Amino acid sequence: MIFRKNALAHLMLAGVLSLSVVPAGLAQATQDSDVNSWSAPRGYDMAYPENGTPNMVARQGYAAGFNQGQADVSRGQSFKPTDNKAYAHAKIPKGMDKDAFKTEFREAFVKGYTNAYKGQ
Repeated sequence: MIFRKNALAHLMLAGVLSLSVVPAGLAQATQDSDVNSWSAPRGYDMAYPENGTPNMVARQGYAAGFNQGQADVSRGQSFKPTDNKAYAHAKIPKGMDKDAFKTEFREAFVKGYTNAYKGQ
């Protein structure tokens, strides 16, 4: 009985350790796949043509604005893209210039909001 418990414990430990170690190439492939599988909201490609290099700040801002614009239309709210928590309090990634991020995020947010609100 003790042998079975030890064998089971070792088997479980081996499984956990094998899941925690991810080869560097696999981790990069997953990240690239996430970037390439992103589905742009309506109008994004016209507003921000990427030419193979993803603009993650514009993607984040535009998508947030687009979603908020759709939500506001469905609730019958007036057109006010800058009166929104997401517009005012964007999450700034570490290492990015705060002012540059906010400017680009907010510009993309307003474009996404406008396209969703106006149905473009």
